[in-house]
Amino acid sequence: MERRGDWTITQTREAYRNPWIRVVEHQVIRPDGSEGIYGVIDAGHNAGTVVIDDDDNIVLLEEFVFPLGVTTLQIPSGQYRDGESPLAAAKRELAEETGIAAANWIDLGKFALSGGISTQMSHVFLARELSYGESHLEETEQIVVRKVPLCDAIDMCMTSHIVDSVSLVGIFRAAAWLRKNDNQVNSGNTSFGSQV
Repeated sequence: MERRGDWTITQTREAYRNPWIRVVEHQVIRPDGSEGIYGVIDAGHNAGTVVIDDDDNIVLLEEFVFPLGVTTLQIPSGQYRDGESPLAAAKRELAEETGIAAANWIDLGKFALSGGISTQMSHVFLARELSYGESHLEETEQIVVRKVPLCDAIDMCMTSHIVDSVSLVGIFRAAAWLRKNDNQVNSGNTSFGSQV
């Protein structure tokens, strides 16, 4: 038996697996003493990058998202597993999806994508001082790269034109970091995020 807070896990089995996700079903005793099940999705982790150029434009990807059945705007991001650092994954995904590399990376922290059902954490970065090359998309990816003024992207988040959670958190954290550090670049005050 395993304890997680006031929950007791009496048995665990893998219910499903494919190359991208794994579903684990736990037999549990709930905090109220009743028995039940709790399904947890392991989808690895996610690294996302808010890419802002010298003109304060943000790079967004226009991409069809199969589970939602719609085309969305989102920041470059993708899955990684243990053994790859979040920063390495963010750099890899950015290069693959856009062909962009950055000389300046700022760590904006991590957050749980959907803590009630999944172990997946997303780590977000701000990338500046950009250079451009060719993308290397996977066969399943159909991506159009767009540049949008950062202020417009924030409005798009507020009006639900951007709905992807990694993008929402990343854009708002990047905007907050830039606002806080805009006049403090040389002060060493990087309590919201740290350069890596």
